[in-house]
Amino acid sequence: MIKLIDLLRETFVTEGGNVFKNTEYDAQDIILANIEPTVKKFVEDLGKLFPNKKSTFSELNDKNNWLGSTGRKSQSGDVDLAYSSEHFFKGDKADVAGWGIDESEYNALYEKNKKASRTASDDQIQLKSLIQLIVKKINSNGGDLYASDKASGAGSIHYSYPQYTPTGEKLDIRSQLDLDVGDMDWLKFRYNSELPEDNPEIKGLHRGQLMLAMFAALGYTFKSGRGFIRKETGETIADKPQGALEIFNKEYQPKQPLTLEIINNYNKLVEYIKINLKPEDAEKTLTMFKEAVRRAGAYVPDNI
Repeated sequence: MIKLIDLLRETFVTEGGNVFKNTEYDAQDIILANIEPTVKKFVEDLGKLFPNKKSTFSELNDKNNWLGSTGRKSQSGDVDLAYSSEHFFKGDKADVAGWGIDESEYNALYEKNKKASRTASDDQIQLKSLIQLIVKKINSNGGDLYASDKASGAGSIHYSYPQYTPTGEKLDIRSQLDLDVGDMDWLKFRYNSELPEDNPEIKGLHRGQLMLAMFAALGYTFKSGRGFIRKETGETIADKPQGALEIFNKEYQPKQPLTLEIINNYNKLVEYIKINLKPEDAEKTLTMFKEAVRRAGAYVPDNI
């Protein structure tokens, strides 16, 4: 029997938290009014550093591409932005020239990462290698943009950036902006949720980790921005979120079919798990969920 701690390591990605804590780039919470002007200036600076990708950065200003509770609460610990992995590729190869990265340096790093990798796909290795060099270019440029070379990877780039007010005033505090990279449909499915009005302590993190716990307990892992993977075979079970739910309903045969309406709502998902999963699967799911939110330093709900 697979230990719960092993499932946690394989399935959950650390969420929340200031990756720049105790550094000169330490980030502070950002109030709702400052998010839009801060993102706008952030997009402008990215466009200056990577002019060939300027048009793709403008997508970050679209609030439909803001993830989790970003822009939906009075204050946020960080700003989560969805960014398509397609912008890192040209055909089936990493768009090294488009990002202004030295090709020989990329090739050397790609070969190094390929030798060190055990399970990553070639696309993931290419993406990881390109992002590592993008981070290096950002940090060697100076200026206001700074990216974490430790926390960033194939699924995300973590930035520390000054906060701006609606009047354009640059504040003497920084915010953490996370560029979450992957398929846009999967990113929004993974991070966006209907927040319960009866408990302000519940965030998008809770619904996301609860969903991951349920699928992990039943034999699936989640690859950031790519979807659910069948643990035994490594195959992706569906191209889009709706397809994944259809396969879950067919294979698990719950009393009530799982729908997007249920899985996007924390309260509805908790009740669904209690009623529709086998007792041992429900217990495993809730145990994994509690451990995941504890690890994230988040509020542990009392309705589990």
